[in-house]
Amino acid sequence: MLYTQLFRGPCGVAPYPSFVFEELFKLQNITAEPEQAEIVIQDPTRIGLPELDGVNSVTAINITGEAVSFSPAAAAVALYGSVERVPSGTAEEEQHDAYVDRTIRLANIPLVVNSVTAVGGGTTYVRGVDYAVTPGGIRPLIAGALATAINATVAPVDGGLKRLPIEVNYTYPTVDVIKPFTQGRKFFRVMFEQINEAGDGEKRRITCFYARISLNGGMPLNQAAEFGVIPISIRLLSDPNIFDAGEAAIWEMEVQNTDDAA
Repeated sequence: MLYTQLFRGPCGVAPYPSFVFEELFKLQNITAEPEQAEIVIQDPTRIGLPELDGVNSVTAINITGEAVSFSPAAAAVALYGSVERVPSGTAEEEQHDAYVDRTIRLANIPLVVNSVTAVGGGTTYVRGVDYAVTPGGIRPLIAGALATAINATVAPVDGGLKRLPIEVNYTYPTVDVIKPFTQGRKFFRVMFEQINEAGDGEKRRITCFYARISLNGGMPLNQAAEFGVIPISIRLLSDPNIFDAGEAAIWEMEVQNTDDAA
């Protein structure tokens, strides 16, 4: 066999202790680094106390990678939270205060705004002329009739911005709501399924029995000229349900032997 390395393939995650794997993210630049503990004893009969005996043990393996595709389910796992799917619908929201040059946050992400009117059945405003629709809600346009109506109101006695109460009727899409940092530590199984583009094109499978998954740095929120990547840490510990001394408790690697003619 030729043992050059250019392995590629998906990474699956399963809730511990199951072996039902789902591809939550696509990882690149994956590396695994053992975390070692060393115990030594010096030889007291020799000058300089050289090492007489020692034991090295791997207590954990730290896998790091960059997620180039990061699903809502992956975000819930890495951020110790939950994800809930909320179906699409239609909303009628009353008594929103509209301000000039400010975004009005609606209860849901607006998909199609059917109408924006002054409270009490007053003027109906026109999208693209009087207001714009953003992912957060609606924003009055400075030169539109809505901004003119706001500016015509009496300034609040508390010295705040002029405002005009409006009603908004709109439809919203199905969304995945991620609620981070609402749960404690969880454990998973992780499996890498790979094929070597180099070497002899052999297949490889790495099964990690007991893992914690988290962010491994800053999470990009507003990308510049390049795609954002999310740094991921997968910490492998010994599976508490694997006891036999000769069995691997942290991970197991299986590599296809292409010398086998069968």
